[in-house]
Amino acid sequence: MSEAPTIDEKTFCELHPDRETSLRCNKCGRYMCPDCAVPTPVGYRCKQCVRQHEDKFFNASQNDYIIIFAVCAVLSAIAFGITSRIGIPILLMVFIAIPVGTGISELALRSVQRRRGRQSAWVGIGGVVVGALLGIIGMIVLTTGIFPPLDILMRILVADFRTIVFAALIGYFVYNRFKMRM
Repeated sequence: MSEAPTIDEKTFCELHPDRETSLRCNKCGRYMCPDCAVPTPVGYRCKQCVRQHEDKFFNASQNDYIIIFAVCAVLSAIAFGITSRIGIPILLMVFIAIPVGTGISELALRSVQRRRGRQSAWVGIGGVVVGALLGIIGMIVLTTGIFPPLDILMRILVADFRTIVFAALIGYFVYNRFKMRM
């Protein structure tokens, strides 16, 4: 901690040396401007102290990201393959997406023993998107026997709005589960 300034001495934010301030972090005593201050239940803290506190909750390794991506991709590919084969109406698709998205996210979390990283939610969404594309491509290949070119695949995705809604809802549930909002 730095010494307390005298009455005439000016103090400046440690990250923005051009900004005069008298606000200090209540944990480390670092001077900070209002842009750097993070309100907490116990007072204002600097972003570095808040990040150190949050790091206790993020304990995923690089391997966990790979596992999360793989689980989300495989399970969503299966879900998209089944739903695209059946041809479910869009309203029913919305109601099916709730347990499917929750189940995929829960299985992904359990596969890494509930460890989370700062990017786990985005990795899960990436797995859902890749799985959706693989599931749709798999169904096209199984029914027609040919691999669709990219332009035909994009037309199918745009024409079949149900798939986009289904993918968005599953992605929403995966994201929120990893961000601990559900």
